Amino acid sequence: MRQPIVVVLGHVDHGKTKILDFIRKTQVQKKEAGGITQHIGATEVPDQYIRKFCNPVLEKMGICVDVKGLLFVDTPGHAAFSNLRRRGGSVADMAVLVIDVMSGIQPQTIESMEILKNFRVPFIVAVNKIDLLPEYKSRPGSFFDNMRKQTPEGSTNLEVKIYGIISRLNELGFEAERIDRVEDFTKQVAVAPTSGETGEGVVDILALLAGLAKKYLERRLETTGITRGNILEIKQEKGLGATADVIIYDGILREGDTIVFSGSEGPVVTKVRALLKPMPLKEIRAEKKFSRVKEAEAATGIKISAPDIGRAVAGSSILVATEDNMEDVIAEVQKELKEVEFSTDDVGVVVKADALGTLEALVKMLHDKGIKVRMARVGDVARSDIVEAEEVKLCEPFLGVVLGFNVRNCEEALAADKRIKVITGEIVYKILEEYEGWVEEEKTKIRERELAKLPRPAKFQIIPGYTFRASKPAIVGVEVLGGLLKNNVDVMNGKGEVLGDIKQLEVQGKSIKEAGPGSKMAASIYGPTVGRQIKEGDILFTSIPEADYKKLVKFLDLLGDDEKEALNEIVGIKRQERKTWGMLTA
Repeated sequence: MRQPIVVVLGHVDHGKTKILDFIRKTQVQKKEAGGITQHIGATEVPDQYIRKFCNPVLEKMGICVDVKGLLFVDTPGHAAFSNLRRRGGSVADMAVLVIDVMSGIQPQTIESMEILKNFRVPFIVAVNKIDLLPEYKSRPGSFFDNMRKQTPEGSTNLEVKIYGIISRLNELGFEAERIDRVEDFTKQVAVAPTSGETGEGVVDILALLAGLAKKYLERRLETTGITRGNILEIKQEKGLGATADVIIYDGILREGDTIVFSGSEGPVVTKVRALLKPMPLKEIRAEKKFSRVKEAEAATGIKISAPDIGRAVAGSSILVATEDNMEDVIAEVQKELKEVEFSTDDVGVVVKADALGTLEALVKMLHDKGIKVRMARVGDVARSDIVEAEEVKLCEPFLGVVLGFNVRNCEEALAADKRIKVITGEIVYKILEEYEGWVEEEKTKIRERELAKLPRPAKFQIIPGYTFRASKPAIVGVEVLGGLLKNNVDVMNGKGEVLGDIKQLEVQGKSIKEAGPGSKMAASIYGPTVGRQIKEGDILFTSIPEADYKKLVKFLDLLGDDEKEALNEIVGIKRQERKTWGMLTA
């Protein structure tokens, strides 16, 4: 049996790495840029350490540590968690979902839970940062013991926050209960109050993980003898060149083994030059000193040095091959790549990502939202991606875009020249939000252009004392009382009688196309004569034909309140007239 793989994930800055730092007695979180995890990491916690670290809690909970240890994987987000993949599921055996007690469940938290559900990964919730609760005194050790030492105010404050989160978990379809009140760990999600700062509750999580692993995951933890791993990241190491941080989740990887993995242009076959392993309780992504080992037994985090390893695609599988099974292994690697990377003739968006797992996650989220994907590839945005999007744009402008997760746009100038929208980012749901926002903006622009072609409702008054010409055309001063007054529109009086049409609007001798409420200008009106059909002080309206009215009502959301009011008055006049509109209403 191998040791279980436990993934720690949750919303950014909720304290994932801080909890692991307390277990390891390290300060990895402080070394990260901005205190935020940037790369996937892995840490082995041996069984002897778990027994020593959690001894009193293990005795109280009646847990016997029968696993070799726990391999913790720290992720910078739910998208990175998606990279911990293997055929048919996730590398993770269990997960710890960290939630800030003060911030509660965030969008990324919900997406993390959905991914855990899809991969069928059992998890416990660490409600972290309880040291920030008013009146609550957080101390090292078990939450079980510390809870009894709290003041009534401190206990109440904790209860309110914890059960607010539990209620939200229940609303999202997860039956949850506080760790000390769970009756059945197979049916209820355990919610453990923790503090990465003081260490409170961390022993409870570690003890529970060790206990649950042996009790419920024994069959899953059996190794098959076939060596398989998952490539976390490709890095440049001084003196070694390109290396791969890998989790071996089955079998044993040995120095000199022939390995096969997905490269950017297809399967790569090479030999292991060196295996470098961090010491127990040391983080693979932050550690500078490694021990060279001859073999790595599942489950473990290992750094591999090998020719052509720099061509590996992060998130893909790595398998050991022999002369007997080489063709089968290569075929399996090819199949994995084809399942995630694809190109079709469909009208859909172009998707790029930094790794197979994140590519897979982004494509799935797009499909869940009903957004078609034309092409999905690992790598930076290239010229071919812009060309594909341009072809799509001819058929469907809202799908002629490129969406990229954690990649560079290497063709900004070409994209700008072709007017192709490229959206890149480091948070999947924000990429989708930006895309959906852009689609709405583009749809609004199209509707605004269509609306600009229609006559607009307007109510205006002929200003007394400002008749510049009586007829052919009548030129009078007018003030817009409501709506939008434009050129080349028919005008009518309050009885619905069409009097003529406005040919030109001028302000201080300069022609204008339109004017809103409160605007004063000179209007050239062909048809009526001042003193006969129209008089100074008269209130007039634009006359909107029935066909244009039917088009106009489709754009009511783009009209201002004063325009809608003017339109209602015009409709009222038309209804009274009943000659052209019948019973149409606004």
